Amino acid sequence: MHIVKSWFWPGIITVACLTTLAGWFLAEPVDRQLTETVSTALEVDNGWASIEVEGRDLTLKGVAPSEEALASALKIANETNGIRVVENAATLLPLIDPFSFVVTKSDQGILLSGNVPYGDTRAKLLAAAESAMPGIDIIDEMAVARGAPKGFIELANFALQQASQLVSGEVSLAGESYSIDGTAANAADYESITNALKTQLPGNGKVGDVKLAPPAVSNAG
Repeated sequence: MHIVKSWFWPGIITVACLTTLAGWFLAEPVDRQLTETVSTALEVDNGWASIEVEGRDLTLKGVAPSEEALASALKIANETNGIRVVENAATLLPLIDPFSFVVTKSDQGILLSGNVPYGDTRAKLLAAAESAMPGIDIIDEMAVARGAPKGFIELANFALQQASQLVSGEVSLAGESYSIDGTAANAADYESITNALKTQLPGNGKVGDVKLAPPAVSNAG
């Protein structure tokens, strides 16, 4: 008969417990190290992304501005030493077609609505609006989206400049189509807007609906 000594099983249990405890104590430093490594790599070109690391498994989160950005973030995560599994829980910004941008000028101020690309374009457009129409309240209701046509910022800046020459009205973009509906501030602005629309618009823009009224003629005198 084979007899197991009394110290054998308690020893096995002790070793198992110590192994489990060691895993718990080591898991947190591993999680932290991998989180710092991947986060630092993502900060360069993928500031939109966030991650969660459990053990050696990583979950990518956030709203990617493009399919290329999402692929780049996943590549960084997958190629990081120590990461075992990468789960993609990130989503993409909505794709808008046609991509719109609207400048509405009224007695209440300037309303910027429609869409704006991810990144610093919003700040640039707000700065351009303030420069073109200083002292007027600007309301920002632009939504971040994908689908901006090439040359969007140039055409949007043109829209802001023409809006500054209106008493009131609306200038809008739908993709590369450019439309204007409003009343010119004076005869010079009416002529300036009309002549500009006869030339090639910035950003490959194409003239759409034009409903431009000349300034009201005073009956005084």
